[in-house]
Amino acid sequence: MTEPWLERTELLIKEKGLEKLANAHVLIVGMGGVGSFAAEFIVRAGVGNVTIAD
Repeated sequence: MTEPWLERTELLIKEKGLEKLANAHVLIVGMGGVGSFAAEFIVRAGVGNVTIAD
């Protein structure tokens, strides 16, 4: 069962895509104007592991 906050994402990328996102690891370098927004949207998209370097 998908978390309620991921239901719309699942409609677009299906369950297999959600699994890929949950297992993905993203590195964000810089938490200025762009990096902070990028970090928020990456996490909201369902990426499982995020490393932030500022």
